[in-house]
Amino acid sequence: MDARQITVAAWNAEWATGSSPRGIRVAARLRDVAADLMVVTEGSRDLLPPGGHAIDAGTDWGYASPPHRRKTMLWSRWPLTEVAPIGEGAGKGRVVVAETESSIGRIRVLAVCIPWASAHVSTGRRDASNWSEHLECCDQIQQLASGFDPRVPTVVAGDLNQRVPRGRQPIRVAQRLADVRGPWQLHTAGEIEHGPLIDHIASDLACSAVQAWPGHDDDGRLSDHAGVVARLHSGDIQSDLAPSGEIRDTKG
Repeated sequence: MDARQITVAAWNAEWATGSSPRGIRVAARLRDVAADLMVVTEGSRDLLPPGGHAIDAGTDWGYASPPHRRKTMLWSRWPLTEVAPIGEGAGKGRVVVAETESSIGRIRVLAVCIPWASAHVSTGRRDASNWSEHLECCDQIQQLASGFDPRVPTVVAGDLNQRVPRGRQPIRVAQRLADVRGPWQLHTAGEIEHGPLIDHIASDLACSAVQAWPGHDDDGRLSDHAGVVARLHSGDIQSDLAPSGEIRDTKG
């Protein structure tokens, strides 16, 4: 392990369990990534690598679910402190923040699984409209981040449920995510092998490499998402936003 950088991974496991044939292969892939920090969404704790330190965002995100399932989990090579999940609204069970003393110094990790477009519209509580839960969660993340100490670098990882640049999502939704991630460089945007991604990694650290893996292996399906890993280190970065932060309409 290079002490001058950290390796961060993010993957949505599509509710695999470590005891199932598919889950055994998902867990093996997560071990092989050899990440220092890992956010696994829609999974269970038995998928996480042995050793290390793990937290989750809670067991209630508004849907009836088996007790072993977690919407958002954070695994770290180092102990996690200052653990704070969002405890209400759209971010409940989906967003948790913690700090750790990493090999490059103290960092903050914001682990997220932002609701998809139709969350709680026709399933779950059935009290939402398209994108309303997603936008509320973005509001909560921005409010949470407004209290972050800027002296501590932040890493954001998990399922953002948006492609960047914008795909089919409304411009206002893409712009809202751009506003939220404004302080952080989105390292996983644009043309990436096995992309375009909706599992992302962002930070106010420098990124030296990004690599994705597909949602399948030689034995078949692993997940409906591609996973991604980034290598981060201290240093200057350049924003991937236009100076105004504007999201341009790529649909014509």
